[in-house]
Amino acid sequence: MLGTWCVVQDSSGGLALMGYLLLGLAIVIIGGAILLALFRRSAVSRRDPEAERIDSLKDQIIWRALGQGNRITAAEAAAKSGLSEGDAEMALMALVSEGRAVAEPSESGGIVYRIDAAAEGSGGS
Repeated sequence: MLGTWCVVQDSSGGLALMGYLLLGLAIVIIGGAILLALFRRSAVSRRDPEAERIDSLKDQIIWRALGQGNRITAAEAAAKSGLSEGDAEMALMALVSEGRAVAEPSESGGIVYRIDAAAEGSGGS
């Protein structure tokens, strides 16, 4: 009878050890997932300063265009926001590539950009 008691006791000790190992493994996995999420968040926040500048320019241009009937030229965007015409053109072309604006020929032979009215709410650029 004493031999049976020792086997049962050893068996339950092994189960307890296995439970502790599984608990430890779960804690390590959860901790790793948290660290990975924090790393990804910090990597996103360390964006390229030039990309952030272009995003800011795009937002300025969208607001100006929405105030004047959703249409704006690069020269108008530059004059109204103090940008160079090249920066305004670059921001407008970025809006076109994102599908937030459409480039159309103007009557004077230049290009006028029609800003999509939904672009105001799509700040995920």
